[in-house]
Amino acid sequence: MNIRDYLDKKTLILGDVNSGKTTLTREILYGFCRRGLGGRIAVMDFAPEIPEEVLRRRGLAGVGGRLDTPRGCGAATLRATIVAPRLTSLSEEEAMEKAGRNRKVIDDLFRRFESLERDILFINDASLYLQAGDLDRITGLLEKTGTAVVNGYFGEKLGRGELSRREREAMKGLSAWFRSRGTVIAVKAGWREDESSC
Repeated sequence: MNIRDYLDKKTLILGDVNSGKTTLTREILYGFCRRGLGGRIAVMDFAPEIPEEVLRRRGLAGVGGRLDTPRGCGAATLRATIVAPRLTSLSEEEAMEKAGRNRKVIDDLFRRFESLERDILFINDASLYLQAGDLDRITGLLEKTGTAVVNGYFGEKLGRGELSRREREAMKGLSAWFRSRGTVIAVKAGWREDESSC
């Protein structure tokens, strides 16, 4: 991996469940840390807490992989308890309420990041914020960073309902923002495709 492909650039990595988007993000993060950049890095990890029985019931091998950092790297990790609204709710109303609670928790992580004064930001998984969050808030945060590597869920498995509609529309907006400033990478099982770059 050549870190020059990502350093001082804005990169969005999109993929469905189990497509490898978190693995690619982790590979980039580890490459940065090997180059001694850990003290400039903040990682916001929104990977949700999903009960094992829920995954089994939905026939999923795993969802929401963690974006861990190498020991001693010096990167700051900001993490909070996030739920997966669609997977853990019995109704659309319950899912929307959980998404709103996630937004409040993540907004607090945004404030904590701003106080760190770090110029490299990794986010795993932005879609958890976009389900109920403010697109302008997250792009404003990203605008202030020199380097941003963000991943998110976007694909055919989003499903129906207002929560999915909001997430889909917000991710389209975030993708457009990244295309105008950097690169969007679509990840599918076993391969990746750079959709666009400046």
